[in-house]
Amino acid sequence: MATALSVEIQQRIIEETGNAAPSTDDAVAFETWLEGVKESNHGLFVGIAGEIEQAMGMKNM
Repeated sequence: MATALSVEIQQRIIEETGNAAPSTDDAVAFETWLEGVKESNHGLFVGIAGEIEQAMGMKNM
């Protein structure tokens, strides 16, 4: 399963949710999952969103 998330955030996701995040290859599934995290665990959502924003910023350079 491919993911654009760091090992650290992946480990945090598993620790806090009990499951791994869905593959970022499936944008619809990942976005749906991320919306659920946003509603249920805002602190984790902030960490994931920050990492995605950082990756996108580096991609635009």
